[in-house]
Amino acid sequence: MEISPATERNAMTDVAMARSLVQDIGGRRSVKVMLFEAYRTLTAMFPHNEEPRNQWTERRLRAFWNMEAATVQYREMVELHEAAAKKKAERALIAQAREEHAAFIEKTARLRSLLEHSDAAFHSPQIEGMGCQLGGMDRSRIEGD
Repeated sequence: MEISPATERNAMTDVAMARSLVQDIGGRRSVKVMLFEAYRTLTAMFPHNEEPRNQWTERRLRAFWNMEAATVQYREMVELHEAAAKKKAERALIAQAREEHAAFIEKTARLRSLLEHSDAAFHSPQIEGMGCQLGGMDRSRIEGD
């Protein structure tokens, strides 16, 4: 199969893939904050203390972001994939927790309005009158006249 120049231009390069993964790791923020978050995540997950040449640097991530890198090493691509998957899972967990919290707030608001409605019916004049007859005290527990 012959590759046309248009197909070649539209194909995603390794550097473009790395750029996309850096954005997935860093989140949708300003570029500086996103790159720092990606750097912090990658250095925490893959410190490479035994091999300093393999350590992640902000400059390397910036090279991916600005499409300046000539190549992406296999190790880098694997680590970027793992970090992106972890960050996506964390974001999904946070989204689920937010949905559960919103459902909880909605449910408690409904219960509160129901209680306020039933509480208003409970303290109707008829009930208060019966309370005064039975106990000799009004709602505030003060002796009636």
